[in-house]
Amino acid sequence: MITKDEATYNISKAYLDYCTANRLYWDTLSCRETEREYHTATTNYYTMRQCYLSCEVLTYDEIELATEKKYKLEKIKFAE
Repeated sequence: MITKDEATYNISKAYLDYCTANRLYWDTLSCRETEREYHTATTNYYTMRQCYLSCEVLTYDEIELATEKKYKLEKIKFAE
């Protein structure tokens, strides 16, 4: 059985991977590799999230506090 701390770590990591892949995908639309990584990270995050909710390992609020309300990834600003 997975502990709440392990689940929180896993969902946070998956969310950060998703945010990073999302930012890279939208900043480099012409690269197929970033598109593949974006879809893989998105699927991983949302599948993990749904599993933790369904199995009642984490609540919706706990997931929100460990992901979207905790981390924001800003658009990359190029140096001038």
